[in-house]
Amino acid sequence: MRLFRWLAVLAAAVAVLQVGGASAQPYPSKPIRLIVPFGPGSGSDILARILAEPLTQALGQPILIENKPGNNTTLGTELVVQSPPDGYTLGLLTNSGLAASPGGLTSGVRYDPVKDLTYITLVASVNYVLLVNNDVPAKTAGELVALIKANPGKYNYASGNTGGIAYGGYFKNAHKLDMTHVPYKSTPPALADLISGHVQIMVADVPASLAMIRAGKVRPVGVPAAKRYLLLPDVPTFAESGLATPPVMDGWWALVAPAGTPDAIQDRLNREFVKVLENDAIRTRLLDSALVPTPSTRQQVVAYQKDQLQVWTTMVKDLNLKLE
Repeated sequence: MRLFRWLAVLAAAVAVLQVGGASAQPYPSKPIRLIVPFGPGSGSDILARILAEPLTQALGQPILIENKPGNNTTLGTELVVQSPPDGYTLGLLTNSGLAASPGGLTSGVRYDPVKDLTYITLVASVNYVLLVNNDVPAKTAGELVALIKANPGKYNYASGNTGGIAYGGYFKNAHKLDMTHVPYKSTPPALADLISGHVQIMVADVPASLAMIRAGKVRPVGVPAAKRYLLLPDVPTFAESGLATPPVMDGWWALVAPAGTPDAIQDRLNREFVKVLENDAIRTRLLDSALVPTPSTRQQVVAYQKDQLQVWTTMVKDLNLKLE
Protein backbone atom coordinates (compact mmCIF):
# COMPACT_ATOMS: atom_id res chain seq x y z
CA MET A 1 0.00 0.00 0.00
CA ARG A 2 2.90 2.36 0.83
CA LEU A 3 4.43 1.68 -2.60
CA PHE A 4 1.07 2.36 -4.28
CA ARG A 5 0.78 5.70 -2.46
CA TRP A 6 4.32 6.65 -3.49
CA LEU A 7 3.60 5.82 -7.12
CA ALA A 8 0.37 7.84 -6.96
CA VAL A 9 2.26 10.88 -5.66
CA LEU A 10 4.87 10.47 -8.39
CA ALA A 11 2.18 10.23 -11.06
CA ALA A 12 0.49 13.34 -9.69
CA ALA A 13 3.78 15.24 -9.83
CA VAL A 14 4.21 14.23 -13.46
CA ALA A 15 0.64 15.35 -14.20
CA VAL A 16 1.34 18.77 -12.65
CA LEU A 17 4.32 19.16 -14.96
CA GLN A 18 2.12 18.20 -17.91
CA VAL A 19 -0.39 20.89 -16.99
CA GLY A 20 2.00 23.68 -16.06
CA GLY A 21 5.27 23.02 -17.87
CA ALA A 22 6.17 25.36 -20.70
CA SER A 23 7.24 22.55 -23.01
CA ALA A 24 4.61 20.00 -21.93
CA GLN A 25 1.40 19.32 -23.80
CA PRO A 26 -1.64 20.92 -22.18
CA TYR A 27 -4.28 18.71 -20.59
CA PRO A 28 -5.89 16.76 -22.09
CA SER A 29 -3.54 15.47 -24.78
CA LYS A 30 -5.06 11.99 -25.24
CA PRO A 31 -8.44 10.23 -24.88
CA ILE A 32 -10.12 10.14 -21.45
CA ARG A 33 -11.60 6.95 -20.00
CA LEU A 34 -14.96 7.43 -18.30
CA ILE A 35 -15.79 4.49 -16.02
CA VAL A 36 -19.54 3.80 -15.78
CA PRO A 37 -20.30 1.24 -13.04
CA PHE A 38 -23.46 -0.12 -14.69
CA GLY A 39 -24.10 -1.94 -17.97
CA PRO A 40 -25.32 -0.62 -21.34
CA GLY A 41 -28.87 0.74 -21.29
CA SER A 42 -28.76 1.65 -17.60
CA GLY A 43 -29.51 5.15 -16.34
CA SER A 44 -25.76 5.67 -15.84
CA ASP A 45 -25.04 4.60 -19.40
CA ILE A 46 -27.77 6.86 -20.81
CA LEU A 47 -26.35 9.81 -18.85
CA ALA A 48 -22.78 9.12 -19.98
CA ARG A 49 -23.73 8.88 -23.64
CA ILE A 50 -25.71 12.14 -23.56
CA LEU A 51 -22.69 13.94 -22.08
CA ALA A 52 -19.89 12.25 -24.02
CA GLU A 53 -20.24 14.10 -27.34
CA PRO A 54 -20.42 17.69 -26.00
CA LEU A 55 -17.58 16.93 -23.56
CA THR A 56 -15.46 15.54 -26.39
CA GLN A 57 -15.97 18.82 -28.25
CA ALA A 58 -15.24 20.92 -25.17
CA LEU A 59 -12.09 19.07 -24.15
CA GLY A 60 -10.78 18.33 -27.64
CA GLN A 61 -10.25 14.64 -26.85
CA PRO A 62 -12.54 11.60 -27.11
CA ILE A 63 -14.46 10.50 -24.02
CA LEU A 64 -14.27 6.69 -24.03
CA ILE A 65 -17.10 5.13 -22.02
CA GLU A 66 -16.23 1.86 -20.25
CA ASN A 67 -19.12 -0.05 -18.67
CA LYS A 68 -17.85 -1.89 -15.59
CA PRO A 69 -20.81 -3.28 -13.60
CA GLY A 70 -20.41 -5.49 -10.56
CA ASN A 71 -20.83 -5.79 -6.78
CA ASN A 72 -23.26 -2.88 -6.52
CA THR A 73 -20.85 -0.55 -8.40
CA THR A 74 -17.88 -1.14 -6.10
CA LEU A 75 -16.02 -2.88 -8.97
CA GLY A 76 -16.14 0.22 -11.18
CA THR A 77 -15.38 2.48 -8.23
CA GLU A 78 -12.27 0.43 -7.38
CA LEU A 79 -11.05 0.78 -10.97
CA VAL A 80 -11.08 4.55 -10.58
CA VAL A 81 -9.40 4.40 -7.16
CA GLN A 82 -6.57 2.25 -8.56
CA SER A 83 -5.93 4.38 -11.66
CA PRO A 84 -3.12 6.94 -12.01
CA PRO A 85 -4.20 10.40 -10.78
CA ASP A 86 -3.44 12.06 -14.12
CA GLY A 87 -6.92 13.07 -15.29
CA TYR A 88 -7.18 10.35 -17.94
CA THR A 89 -9.37 7.97 -15.94
CA LEU A 90 -12.55 9.45 -14.49
CA GLY A 91 -15.62 7.89 -12.94
CA LEU A 92 -19.26 8.78 -13.49
CA LEU A 93 -20.08 7.17 -10.16
CA THR A 94 -23.24 6.98 -8.12
CA ASN A 95 -24.49 7.01 -4.56
CA SER A 96 -24.20 3.20 -4.75
CA GLY A 97 -20.41 3.16 -4.66
CA LEU A 98 -19.84 6.56 -3.05
CA ALA A 99 -22.25 6.38 -0.11
CA ALA A 100 -24.53 3.33 0.17
CA SER A 101 -22.03 0.48 -0.27
CA PRO A 102 -19.32 2.00 1.95
CA GLY A 103 -22.12 2.91 4.36
CA GLY A 104 -22.72 -0.79 4.98
CA LEU A 105 -25.09 -1.89 2.20
CA THR A 106 -22.44 -4.03 0.48
CA SER A 107 -19.90 -6.28 2.15
CA GLY A 108 -16.19 -6.25 1.34
CA VAL A 109 -15.76 -2.62 0.22
CA ARG A 110 -11.99 -2.12 -0.16
CA TYR A 111 -11.73 1.64 -0.52
CA ASP A 112 -12.47 4.80 1.42
CA PRO A 113 -14.71 7.06 -0.71
CA VAL A 114 -13.49 10.15 1.15
CA LYS A 115 -9.73 9.50 1.13
CA ASP A 116 -9.26 7.51 -2.08
CA LEU A 117 -11.20 9.71 -4.50
CA THR A 118 -11.38 13.37 -5.43
CA TYR A 119 -14.72 14.97 -6.34
CA ILE A 120 -15.10 17.26 -9.35
CA THR A 121 -18.83 18.01 -9.67
CA LEU A 122 -22.27 16.65 -9.00
CA VAL A 123 -23.82 15.62 -12.31
CA ALA A 124 -27.45 14.48 -12.06
CA SER A 125 -30.12 12.87 -9.90
CA VAL A 126 -32.84 10.31 -10.63
CA ASN A 127 -36.19 9.01 -9.31
CA TYR A 128 -37.53 5.46 -8.91
CA VAL A 129 -40.78 3.64 -9.69
CA LEU A 130 -42.36 0.39 -8.46
CA LEU A 131 -43.03 -1.99 -11.36
CA VAL A 132 -44.73 -5.35 -11.80
CA ASN A 133 -44.91 -7.95 -14.55
CA ASN A 134 -48.06 -7.50 -16.62
CA ASP A 135 -49.50 -10.78 -15.32
CA VAL A 136 -49.45 -9.56 -11.72
CA PRO A 137 -53.04 -8.56 -10.81
CA ALA A 138 -52.23 -5.34 -8.97
CA LYS A 139 -52.77 -1.78 -10.18
CA THR A 140 -51.43 0.17 -7.17
CA ALA A 141 -48.75 -0.27 -4.52
CA GLY A 142 -51.48 -0.85 -1.93
CA GLU A 143 -53.05 -3.62 -4.01
CA LEU A 144 -49.61 -5.18 -4.44
CA VAL A 145 -49.05 -5.31 -0.67
CA ALA A 146 -52.41 -7.04 -0.20
CA LEU A 147 -51.64 -9.50 -3.01
CA ILE A 148 -48.25 -10.50 -1.59
CA LYS A 149 -49.69 -10.92 1.92
CA ALA A 150 -52.39 -13.20 0.52
CA ASN A 151 -49.73 -15.27 -1.28
CA PRO A 152 -46.70 -15.55 1.04
CA GLY A 153 -43.54 -16.85 -0.62
CA LYS A 154 -45.02 -16.72 -4.13
CA TYR A 155 -43.45 -13.49 -5.37
CA ASN A 156 -39.89 -12.23 -5.80
CA TYR A 157 -38.49 -8.81 -6.52
CA ALA A 158 -35.50 -7.74 -8.59
CA SER A 159 -33.02 -4.93 -8.12
CA GLY A 160 -30.44 -3.54 -10.53
CA ASN A 161 -28.89 -0.78 -8.47
CA THR A 162 -28.78 0.72 -4.98
CA GLY A 163 -32.09 2.56 -5.28
CA GLY A 164 -33.77 -0.70 -6.28
CA ILE A 165 -32.18 -2.51 -3.35
CA ALA A 166 -33.06 0.22 -0.86
CA TYR A 167 -36.62 0.90 -1.98
CA GLY A 168 -37.32 -2.79 -2.51
CA GLY A 169 -35.91 -3.64 0.91
CA TYR A 170 -37.95 -0.88 2.50
CA PHE A 171 -41.11 -2.08 0.72
CA LYS A 172 -40.53 -5.64 2.00
CA ASN A 173 -39.49 -4.75 5.55
CA ALA A 174 -41.95 -1.94 6.22
CA HIS A 175 -44.95 -4.07 5.22
CA LYS A 176 -43.57 -7.40 6.50
CA LEU A 177 -43.85 -9.08 3.13
CA ASP A 178 -42.75 -12.67 2.47
CA MET A 179 -40.98 -12.32 -0.88
CA THR A 180 -37.49 -13.09 -2.18
CA HIS A 181 -34.89 -10.55 -3.34
CA VAL A 182 -33.11 -11.32 -6.64
CA PRO A 183 -30.21 -8.86 -7.19
CA TYR A 184 -28.78 -8.11 -10.65
CA LYS A 185 -25.59 -6.30 -11.67
CA SER A 186 -27.51 -3.71 -13.67
CA THR A 187 -31.08 -2.62 -14.37
CA PRO A 188 -31.55 -3.74 -18.03
CA PRO A 189 -31.12 -7.50 -17.39
CA ALA A 190 -33.40 -7.22 -14.35
CA LEU A 191 -36.03 -5.48 -16.48
CA ALA A 192 -35.71 -8.20 -19.12
CA ASP A 193 -36.47 -10.86 -16.50
CA LEU A 194 -39.34 -8.77 -15.15
CA ILE A 195 -40.87 -8.61 -18.63
CA SER A 196 -40.45 -12.36 -19.14
CA GLY A 197 -41.87 -13.20 -15.73
CA HIS A 198 -38.76 -14.72 -14.15
CA VAL A 199 -39.25 -12.05 -11.47
CA GLN A 200 -42.56 -10.38 -10.77
CA ILE A 201 -41.73 -7.12 -8.97
CA MET A 202 -39.02 -4.47 -9.24
CA VAL A 203 -38.18 -0.95 -8.14
CA ALA A 204 -36.28 0.59 -11.06
CA ASP A 205 -34.87 3.98 -11.93
CA VAL A 206 -37.08 5.92 -14.31
CA PRO A 207 -34.49 6.56 -17.08
CA ALA A 208 -33.78 2.86 -17.59
CA SER A 209 -37.44 1.77 -17.36
CA LEU A 210 -39.31 4.63 -19.05
CA ALA A 211 -39.26 3.12 -22.56
CA MET A 212 -40.52 -0.25 -21.25
CA ILE A 213 -43.31 1.50 -19.33
CA ARG A 214 -44.40 3.53 -22.35
CA ALA A 215 -44.33 0.41 -24.55
CA GLY A 216 -46.61 -1.39 -22.10
CA LYS A 217 -44.09 -4.15 -21.38
CA VAL A 218 -44.21 -3.57 -17.61
CA ARG A 219 -46.79 -1.93 -15.38
CA PRO A 220 -45.92 0.90 -12.96
CA VAL A 221 -47.99 0.66 -9.77
CA GLY A 222 -46.56 3.44 -7.62
CA VAL A 223 -43.87 6.05 -7.08
CA PRO A 224 -42.12 6.16 -3.67
CA ALA A 225 -42.23 9.94 -3.50
CA ALA A 226 -44.32 12.72 -1.98
CA LYS A 227 -45.81 13.71 -5.35
CA ARG A 228 -46.31 12.23 -8.82
CA TYR A 229 -43.58 12.46 -11.46
CA LEU A 230 -43.96 14.75 -14.47
CA LEU A 231 -42.97 11.96 -16.88
CA LEU A 232 -45.33 9.45 -15.20
CA PRO A 233 -48.36 11.62 -14.36
CA ASP A 234 -50.81 8.69 -14.24
CA VAL A 235 -48.84 6.66 -11.70
CA PRO A 236 -50.06 7.24 -8.12
CA THR A 237 -47.78 7.82 -5.16
CA PHE A 238 -47.55 5.25 -2.37
CA ALA A 239 -49.54 7.61 -0.15
CA GLU A 240 -52.36 7.79 -2.69
CA SER A 241 -52.78 4.03 -2.36
CA GLY A 242 -52.77 4.06 1.43
CA LEU A 243 -49.08 3.42 2.17
CA ALA A 244 -46.55 5.56 3.98
CA THR A 245 -44.08 7.55 1.84
CA PRO A 246 -40.61 5.95 2.12
CA PRO A 247 -37.47 7.92 3.04
CA VAL A 248 -35.83 9.60 0.05
CA MET A 249 -33.39 7.07 -1.40
CA ASP A 250 -33.17 8.41 -4.95
CA GLY A 251 -29.97 8.13 -6.94
CA TRP A 252 -27.31 10.70 -7.84
CA TRP A 253 -24.13 10.86 -9.89
CA ALA A 254 -20.83 12.61 -9.32
CA LEU A 255 -17.79 13.00 -11.54
CA VAL A 256 -14.77 11.72 -9.62
CA ALA A 257 -11.08 11.05 -10.16
CA PRO A 258 -8.39 9.20 -8.19
CA ALA A 259 -7.08 10.95 -5.09
CA GLY A 260 -4.06 13.10 -5.91
CA THR A 261 -5.35 14.36 -9.25
CA PRO A 262 -3.90 17.89 -9.65
CA ASP A 263 -6.13 20.86 -8.87
CA ALA A 264 -5.51 22.38 -12.31
CA ILE A 265 -6.97 19.29 -13.98
CA GLN A 266 -9.91 19.16 -11.58
CA ASP A 267 -10.67 22.84 -12.19
CA ARG A 268 -10.63 22.36 -15.96
CA LEU A 269 -12.93 19.36 -15.76
CA ASN A 270 -15.31 21.16 -13.40
CA ARG A 271 -15.57 24.15 -15.75
CA GLU A 272 -16.27 22.03 -18.82
CA PHE A 273 -18.73 19.66 -17.15
CA VAL A 274 -20.69 22.50 -15.56
CA LYS A 275 -20.90 24.33 -18.91
CA VAL A 276 -22.27 21.21 -20.59
CA LEU A 277 -24.78 20.52 -17.80
CA GLU A 278 -26.00 24.14 -17.95
CA ASN A 279 -26.43 24.10 -21.73
CA ASP A 280 -30.14 24.42 -22.55
CA ALA A 281 -30.15 21.70 -25.22
CA ILE A 282 -28.32 19.23 -23.00
CA ARG A 283 -30.58 20.03 -20.03
CA THR A 284 -33.62 19.33 -22.21
CA ARG A 285 -32.20 15.98 -23.37
CA LEU A 286 -31.44 14.99 -19.79
CA LEU A 287 -34.83 16.01 -18.44
CA ASP A 288 -36.59 14.20 -21.30
CA SER A 289 -34.73 11.07 -20.14
CA ALA A 290 -35.83 11.62 -16.50
CA LEU A 291 -32.34 12.77 -15.51
CA VAL A 292 -32.16 16.00 -13.49
CA PRO A 293 -28.87 17.89 -14.07
CA THR A 294 -27.22 19.06 -10.83
CA PRO A 295 -23.95 20.87 -11.64
CA SER A 296 -21.95 22.05 -8.63
CA THR A 297 -18.67 23.45 -7.42
CA ARG A 298 -15.92 21.12 -6.24
CA GLN A 299 -16.57 22.19 -2.65
CA GLN A 300 -20.29 21.47 -2.94
CA VAL A 301 -19.84 17.92 -4.22
CA VAL A 302 -17.30 17.12 -1.50
CA ALA A 303 -19.74 18.30 1.18
CA TYR A 304 -22.66 16.47 -0.45
CA GLN A 305 -20.80 13.14 -0.63
CA LYS A 306 -19.82 13.31 3.04
CA ASP A 307 -23.39 14.13 4.03
CA GLN A 308 -24.80 11.31 1.90
CA LEU A 309 -22.32 8.83 3.36
CA GLN A 310 -23.70 9.63 6.81
CA VAL A 311 -27.30 9.46 5.57
CA TRP A 312 -26.83 6.06 3.94
CA THR A 313 -24.87 4.65 6.88
CA THR A 314 -27.80 5.51 9.16
CA MET A 315 -30.45 4.37 6.67
CA VAL A 316 -28.81 0.98 6.01
CA LYS A 317 -28.79 0.31 9.75
CA ASP A 318 -32.27 1.65 10.51
CA LEU A 319 -33.98 -0.12 7.57
CA ASN A 320 -31.98 -3.33 8.02
CA LEU A 321 -30.72 -3.22 4.43
CA LYS A 322 -27.89 -5.51 3.33
CA LEU A 323 -26.58 -6.90 0.06
CA GLU A 324 -24.17 -9.78 0.65
